[in-house]
Amino acid sequence: MKKILKKISRLDPVVGIKQKRVDEEALILAEIRREKAKMESELYAWQERYLSGVGRLNKERESAGRSMLSALEAAVDHARETLFKLFQKLKEVDGIEQSQMMHLSIVQRELSAVERLQEGHRIKFRKDLSRQEQKGLDEVSLRRFLQSRENQ
Repeated sequence: MKKILKKISRLDPVVGIKQKRVDEEALILAEIRREKAKMESELYAWQERYLSGVGRLNKERESAGRSMLSALEAAVDHARETLFKLFQKLKEVDGIEQSQMMHLSIVQRELSAVERLQEGHRIKFRKDLSRQEQKGLDEVSLRRFLQSRENQ
């Protein structure tokens, strides 16, 4: 029984380390997701700029003056390039997020395996303890029974 208690106590620091690692990986994932959300909002803002720029450019092309045509074309090109770069970065961040989610899943499985092992030892300890208690109760009952037989 002491061996089982020793096994349980040896696993306590391992569980703590595994839990800390899970927490760290979850924080990394949360940071990636915050960055991704920021990038998505920036992407949508540039998308709006691009679409409004295209609308203004089309109106300018239809107008008789066309004085701002080259400036609007440059602004629309810049918005399109920025939009494309942001989209590429967002795809990269998606890949990083997927990788981090898989890594977190692996770390969580490792923690779960150690916790299951520890719980198995605890169950065995409880069973051994209840067996010993029952054995003690049986011995007491047997002594009382034998004493009562001797007294008769």
